[in-house]
Amino acid sequence: MENLEGIRKRSKRNNKTMRTWLNSWAFYQLREQVNYKATIAGVRVEFVNPAYSSQVCSNCLHIHPEKGKSYRNGKRFDCGHCGASLDADVNGARNIASLGAVINQPKNSKLRCSLTAFEGQG
Repeated sequence: MENLEGIRKRSKRNNKTMRTWLNSWAFYQLREQVNYKATIAGVRVEFVNPAYSSQVCSNCLHIHPEKGKSYRNGKRFDCGHCGASLDADVNGARNIASLGAVINQPKNSKLRCSLTAFEGQG
């Protein structure tokens, strides 16, 4: 889950309608309910930093090779490596879901890497 602590303070830059909508949410209550249900299901809840999660391709995990550039353009993500094209928020959500897979099933995740190639090079 994304840590929503301080979201009301961060929402000051949004318009009044958006601020009203955000302030009506019970973030703490939502978090507690998710924790409760996850505990029953035996799933661990982790909080992740969503920063830059929509700039990594959720299909091939590629990041733009040039520093300061991104395959994200507004609300769209078009990977220049594998050609995947999707909504940037969907792309970010898939990346966050993949991080959850690493935490809950580390041996089956596509984000797991092998460090054996680097052994003895330190």
